[in-house]
Amino acid sequence: MTSHDAQAALDDVRRRRGQSRAEYVRYGLSRPYLLAGAVIVFVAFASFDLPNPWGGAVLFPSLVMLAGTIAVYVRQASVRMPLTGKEAYLAVAVGLALVALFRLLSGVADAGGVPAPHAVVAAVLCTVGVLAAGRWRAVVVARAHGESEEAGPR
Repeated sequence: MTSHDAQAALDDVRRRRGQSRAEYVRYGLSRPYLLAGAVIVFVAFASFDLPNPWGGAVLFPSLVMLAGTIAVYVRQASVRMPLTGKEAYLAVAVGLALVALFRLLSGVADAGGVPAPHAVVAAVLCTVGVLAAGRWRAVVVARAHGESEEAGPR
């Protein structure tokens, strides 16, 4: 094997990795999973406006829906990539930031006299989240395709 053959093989591996990453993101942030995630987050956050016994009772169906969504996602994924530590930390950080933003905005909405402030803030956050995730998906897929094209023949 010459150095040219080795470089071509390495470039092919990089191109395939970029394709896999693009497909992973494209599938993970597809419209059905974004909408399912938004519904789960909305139900969980909006349940704070319900009276005491119902607020907790609504969380159980949302957890069942979350488990079902994850099971379908894992079963139907065409590309499976292991979760890295960096991705796990990022997911936890985004989740904590989402909860903190929800608490802050629902407090402001409650102080402003908005009826059902948790439901209103949950609807706003879910709508913004779906729109932002769609844009982020396009950027990540374009970047992954750009990296795979850059790794082409030299």
